[in-house]
Amino acid sequence: MKKDFDAAREARKWKVSLGASLVLTSTLAWAYCPPQYQENTVAPAFTAATQTLNGLVSGVDASLSALLETESQRLTSAIAILTKQKALAANQIAEAGHNAAQQTATGLKVLAQTQRVKQSRFDYGGEFGQGFSPCSVYATRTLISARDADMGTEVRQRVKSEIVAAPGTYAEPISAQAALVKARKQFCTQDQADSGLCESVGSLPGADLTVATLFEPVMENEPLYQAKVGFVNNVAGLPDGPVPASAGKSAATEDYALSKARKDALVSPALASLKAIQLDYSGVEGTETGTDLPLAVHFRNEVKRYSGNTSQYDSWARVMAAQNERGALIEILKIKALDLAIQEKQYRQYESMEAQLASLVSMSVTAAGAQTQTSQAAADAAKQNVQQSVQ
Repeated sequence: MKKDFDAAREARKWKVSLGASLVLTSTLAWAYCPPQYQENTVAPAFTAATQTLNGLVSGVDASLSALLETESQRLTSAIAILTKQKALAANQIAEAGHNAAQQTATGLKVLAQTQRVKQSRFDYGGEFGQGFSPCSVYATRTLISARDADMGTEVRQRVKSEIVAAPGTYAEPISAQAALVKARKQFCTQDQADSGLCESVGSLPGADLTVATLFEPVMENEPLYQAKVGFVNNVAGLPDGPVPASAGKSAATEDYALSKARKDALVSPALASLKAIQLDYSGVEGTETGTDLPLAVHFRNEVKRYSGNTSQYDSWARVMAAQNERGALIEILKIKALDLAIQEKQYRQYESMEAQLASLVSMSVTAAGAQTQTSQAAADAAKQNVQQSVQ
């Protein structure tokens, strides 16, 4: 239902509206046109407050600027330090990697070198690949070779120096016999002492009368060596006497010299063989090798190593049990070399035996026709003398 119009109520609304409008209008007017006494009072305070506010803002700005500058420098320094630390860490990592790679390479190199050394030791070492005691065997074989060559020279020299009746030597038989009797004193037997050949029994009775003395290993400064020299002199006999100076160059002198040369040529192979046997079993002083064990002893020791039932064989067998194929082949070559050296000595002995057999044949032929040749030589000498006297 439509309400009734109320005049009093409407009048009150207008009054309220008018009052609100007036209040608002007066307020705006007061704001735009304030009283003069209020502006003079507020303006300085407002200005001071503004200046204070600006100072505070400037101080805060300066503080913030300084703080930002400090923090910026710290941040820059931190970034630089972090960069350096990262670079240092990277360098350390790279260096550690390089060192690790170098150590790995060094380790691999050492392993490879060790492997090569082990292989070389296995292939060429004395324990596995060089046979029995290579250094000792090499030194002994070298000494044997040098000693053998040295004894060849010594045989020729000692035939002339130790044999009283050496080929080509002329000496007074009586003086030579006296020297032999004097040298026989320490080898005099009881029978020889009883017969008056010597005063008493020697320290080595009969040592210069048996061929077994030649095969006894002995050093040169021992009495048994003199027994060997005495045995060879006993076999050689007394020397041929010198030709008298009054005989001059007569036919008889020339015949005598020719007969002696023929006899010396026939007996020299036997004397040289005896002297060679003597030196093989004697530790004499050589021109090149000096004083050492007899050559036969060296050969005997080398043979004992392979013959069995000796201490040398036991040592050799223990070493050979660990040898590889190369070491076994080298040891076989050493054995073959020793066998060849022994065969070479046997061939020289066969040559000496052949020379002695030739001498025996020649002496047999000479003995069969000696009388005829002597008569013919006397006739030729007489004929030559006649021709010279006619001239």
